[in-house]
Amino acid sequence: MLLQLNNIFKWVNSGGQRIFLLKDINLSVEEGEFISVMGPSGSGKSTLLNVIGMLDDFNEGEYNFLHESVHTLKEKHRANLYKEYIGFVFQSYHLLDELTVKENLEMPLLYKKIKSSERKAMVADMLDRFNIVGKKRPFSFPTQWRAATVSRRSTSLDFKPQIDFGRRNLREI
Repeated sequence: MLLQLNNIFKWVNSGGQRIFLLKDINLSVEEGEFISVMGPSGSGKSTLLNVIGMLDDFNEGEYNFLHESVHTLKEKHRANLYKEYIGFVFQSYHLLDELTVKENLEMPLLYKKIKSSERKAMVADMLDRFNIVGKKRPFSFPTQWRAATVSRRSTSLDFKPQIDFGRRNLREI
């Protein structure tokens, strides 16, 4: 089991009332499984992703990631799990406009301290996999690409994602 959420609740108190952001969420995701989180505006999609991505805490329930109880981990251990296994592609893409696509792909690998030769091979593989090999400079900057193209290509920012909220095998939550 990659991750499991059991009876997750998240709330805020406002005016003496408890307002639920997440209410009794139960979810299991197997390694390699693709899921999609869908719902109307304000339904808690981003809040749920922030909890799953260990960016936000919850008030009640249990969260297990790779058989570790996330809700009981110290912040440093949780940060290490996040750094090692979780990658996000944000709705606004968060690519750096002044960098080429190649440089944007290489950036997270620099932070992981991957050797230059291995890093360049991984980036070349990604560019090849998404058929962007040989693109010249005018098309190398994210702002010059259509949003859909950037979205499709930016999913490779984490080269070994353990969570990938893709479009195949959709399961509505």
